[in-house]
Amino acid sequence: MLPFQGHIIAGTTDSACDVIDRPVAHAEEVKFILDAISDFLCIKVREEDVLSTWSGIRPLAADPTVETGGSQSTSSISRDHLIFTEPNGLITITGGKWTTYRRMAEDAVDTALATGKLPVTQPCRTSRLKLLGGQAYNPTLHTEVAQQASTLLPSTAACSPATARHLASAYGDQAHEVLELAADEHLAGLLVPGHPYIEAEVVHACRSEYCASVEDFLARRTRLAFLDSKAAEAAIPRVASLMAKELGWTRWRERSEIKNAGAYLATFAVPAHHVVAAA
Repeated sequence: MLPFQGHIIAGTTDSACDVIDRPVAHAEEVKFILDAISDFLCIKVREEDVLSTWSGIRPLAADPTVETGGSQSTSSISRDHLIFTEPNGLITITGGKWTTYRRMAEDAVDTALATGKLPVTQPCRTSRLKLLGGQAYNPTLHTEVAQQASTLLPSTAACSPATARHLASAYGDQAHEVLELAADEHLAGLLVPGHPYIEAEVVHACRSEYCASVEDFLARRTRLAFLDSKAAEAAIPRVASLMAKELGWTRWRERSEIKNAGAYLATFAVPAHHVVAAA
């Protein structure tokens, strides 16, 4: 179990499946997870307490240059990333996961330097490079964001402590830009009740984060789809309207985005009569 944005994520299972575009959580998997976490809880999680479920397919890396003497079972294949160099010098990196992307990049570049016999003039700097928004980040940034919101957007949802903490956590020192956008274009309203996301975040995502679809915003620019699938579904029309205006969509494109986002969010639905992996 992991705390995440005011919610708890519980998981995981590891089972064979067909490769499909949109895998979903199955009843037997989610039941297994709820049974497993019950040993660590003093209350029973009810089915109606669960807000979202999801499933993904993990890439397992097997080195094609190594003789295995037969097919490998999935349990024997590495869950980490794998780098191998072919006789012609081609370097391939495969496997891994998003959370280790810096280590993957470092290992790949180190391998390329060694393979190409290139001089290394300094150690890798990736562990010291800050992400966008991190330059002026500090643990009390949410207080500064709240103060700015009370000045620019008094008596609006943007002034709430929950929204201030969310903006500081999600955008770091870029949170001030989101608030200025909200003030300039009157976009301080909540996208959906019960969650701290404000309308300005949609426009900011289009202008500064290359967001190009409603699905992308709800699942990746924010994590609302993973936190509360019904709330994400309720936010679809407003997100589509804001993106349509910002990106110049036709009415047909806007309707198509609404339909596609709804189909995507259907994969996060809680399986009927079963409790699930994430809440």
